[in-house]
Amino acid sequence: MKKHLLAFVISLGVLIIAISLWVFLEKNQVKDPPPQDITDNQPVTEIIDSDSIATEEPEQLPEDTGRQLGFVERMNRGKQAISAGNYENAISEFSIAGSLEPSSIEPLLSLAETQILLRQLDKAAANLKAAEQLDAIHPGIFTLRGQIQLRQKNFPSANKEFQKGGESANFWRGLMSAFYDREEEAQELLKKTDDKRIDHLLAAYSEHALYPDPTKTHIDALLAKAFNQIGEYELAVAKIKPVIAADPDYRDAWLLLGYSQFALEDYELARQSWNTAYSLDPAKPEIQYFLGLVNFELKNYDEAERFLSLAKENQFDAPYLEDKLAEIYYQQSDYRKSAILLTEKLQSNPTVTLDEFIQPIYLYLEKLKEGRSAWDLASNAIQRFPDDGMAYNLAGWVSLGNDYLPEAREQLEKAIELGPNLPWPHFNLGRYYEKSGDITSALAYYEKTLELDPEGPVGALAVESYNALLEEEKQP
Repeated sequence: MKKHLLAFVISLGVLIIAISLWVFLEKNQVKDPPPQDITDNQPVTEIIDSDSIATEEPEQLPEDTGRQLGFVERMNRGKQAISAGNYENAISEFSIAGSLEPSSIEPLLSLAETQILLRQLDKAAANLKAAEQLDAIHPGIFTLRGQIQLRQKNFPSANKEFQKGGESANFWRGLMSAFYDREEEAQELLKKTDDKRIDHLLAAYSEHALYPDPTKTHIDALLAKAFNQIGEYELAVAKIKPVIAADPDYRDAWLLLGYSQFALEDYELARQSWNTAYSLDPAKPEIQYFLGLVNFELKNYDEAERFLSLAKENQFDAPYLEDKLAEIYYQQSDYRKSAILLTEKLQSNPTVTLDEFIQPIYLYLEKLKEGRSAWDLASNAIQRFPDDGMAYNLAGWVSLGNDYLPEAREQLEKAIELGPNLPWPHFNLGRYYEKSGDITSALAYYEKTLELDPEGPVGALAVESYNALLEEEKQP
């Protein structure tokens, strides 16, 4: 059997690289932290950021100009929000659309679809129940109910619901045919849809056909891999477990199982699966990397450091490996190691983003009290991003921290010149005036910050600073 796995093991590399993207981007849709002045009583900026997939900016929704948007516009905005991964915004838009046309089934179906993506299964089921009152035989109801059943691991029920969905559910019908080993039927159904996810499933069948004496264990492993690639982790777990039962020493099957469990946030189970893979092949850096990730999620920071350091020593190339190690050092209060690692990454990577300067500057300035090192990084940020106001904001932040007030004012005013609507330079300029004793100007800049960021983190800081300053002024 294992002679069939060479191509499979090689192609697993694609999956292995993909996990690091999912870990930091797909899972929680983490948002990039804005450059800021951070004081010790503020939460530390996340090193890894991530929760999107990778380097592309999320699609922006059209601005709401204040006029009353109609049903079609609201539905389109909701669909755009889904494409951008902004599921909460999508729910808001579909809810408004539903209020505009209560007799339309489309908003209810779209709400249920979005809630399934968020794994809010009870809410999705309730919306489908409401949709049933409008059109009890709408195929979308059956298709979405099938997806709920999939997430609940009720595979026979899911299969029945998809069958009721008819032609519009061909992808899901093909998916279940693949799961239930109906290969010919699966390929026929999948080829009737233009869903891009079919490529992974059809590739599994194509690879399996290359071997002269293919086995069921082999195709099951390939399908489990494909299920993982399209985000059907429940199916992947169910498909790979019999493979492991038939061959407990199948290292890559344990890797696949751990991946599925990690994606489902079953971290302890993922750790156990990857520990088994490690016992079978302790020298494989991919396994070391995965064990580092899952131990971090379980807050086993010493183990996470050990495994990620092993992967790094073995030159395993994965996104965010250094960032995760740096975050582990931070959790262990080893700020110097964290700062050095992040600085080395900045120096070695010509394609870093401006946001990647924030954490090492914070560590040098606030934790290690090494203002010169912080300034070296801020100066480097300006050299790399000379036309970005946020680079000058970082410089102004460092100058404020080092009590170089004239330099701070000059840098922050330059930041505002380059980015008039950036809230952080206004906030830091408020801090400059507060340090300089010009309370009227400080209050004015805090007010401007709130105007630019009324519901964001810097706006909240501005309100806090504004109120504290007023209270201070009231003191005799």
